Amino acid sequence: MVISTGMTLFLKQQECKCLATCEFAIICGFGEVENIPDLWTQHKQSLSEDFVHRYSEETGPFYALAELNELLKSYGLNLRKVNLPSVDLQCDIFRLSYDAIEEQSKANANIEKLNSEQRYAVYKVLHAIYEYQTDMPKCFFLDGPAGTGKTFVYSTLLHAVRGKGDQAIAVASTGIAATLLSGGRTAHSIFKIPLTLNATSTCNLKPNTSEAKILLDAKVIVWDEAPMTHVHAFLAVDRLLKDLTKCDEPFGGKIILLGGDFRQVLPVILRGSRSLTVSSCIKKHRLWSDFFVMKLTENMRAFDSEKEFASWLLHVGEGESGEKIQLPPFCYPEIQDPVQQLFSDIDFKTVTPEELKGRAILTVTNDLSSKLIIVSWSVCQEMK
Repeated sequence: MVISTGMTLFLKQQECKCLATCEFAIICGFGEVENIPDLWTQHKQSLSEDFVHRYSEETGPFYALAELNELLKSYGLNLRKVNLPSVDLQCDIFRLSYDAIEEQSKANANIEKLNSEQRYAVYKVLHAIYEYQTDMPKCFFLDGPAGTGKTFVYSTLLHAVRGKGDQAIAVASTGIAATLLSGGRTAHSIFKIPLTLNATSTCNLKPNTSEAKILLDAKVIVWDEAPMTHVHAFLAVDRLLKDLTKCDEPFGGKIILLGGDFRQVLPVILRGSRSLTVSSCIKKHRLWSDFFVMKLTENMRAFDSEKEFASWLLHVGEGESGEKIQLPPFCYPEIQDPVQQLFSDIDFKTVTPEELKGRAILTVTNDLSSKLIIVSWSVCQEMK
């Protein structure tokens, strides 16, 4: 049976796009079609319409081909066997996620706003990516307290690399941190890091897969909040990248930028001692000797009135405050009784819910909250 123009009319009459895709697969499976690629070209728009609506005009056809490929499997076929373009869905969608011109525009705008420390970090990594020489490091660590603009550096670097049409992978140790990065994902989802780790753990990512190809094609890997990740996770990723690249250099010779603040949260070790927690950090492992450390010190977030507090936090984080930390006076300004201060102007005979909305006392324990409720009730009774 030869199917040509008559089947085109049949496909045009299909109101359900999913049914049309099934019929297209049947045609490929049972019909001796004169030219399947030509038939796909003619009906590509209608067959992709649902996916374009769900995703985007650029990625819709890739999803349509991926669905068609799944349907063809039941006939012992695939896209390649019917002379249609094969699709590596995850890799192709990843490539189409960024517009190079737009990314370069964002990079240029960000570069104008960088301070000297941030600019040095961005250009240091870009130089390693595009002008690498044998004496240059490939592993970098961006060290900076909160507010020094680490995320801004990551974003600028990601935009700059993608602006050249190259791939840049952004991961973070937590989901919340990942949402702050352009195209950010958790490290566990990208590298398939196992949840239970030990010194010999390996990532559950196989070679010759779309995920592996994305890692191989990436010009740089950016990893935020690295200090809170156990060193065993980095060792697993190191083994993975060495296996994929067939290169014995640290992280398979890939340019990698870790970042974070060791003064904040370290890896959480269940019932772990202080020494065990510290030894679980990448900073205490032999891998650390391969990293070139870049520091950010200027707090870009704090107002002038908050500089003193930012400086004090840094002092504590550096371990310069001794065993007992004395809060400076500006951390606990003297105030009168909070109950009196909040409710002294309230007439409890006529008070409305709206008047009470903006008045609240926060406590650190439920026990203290209960005591305040009793005190507040007594004060309120006196005010009536």
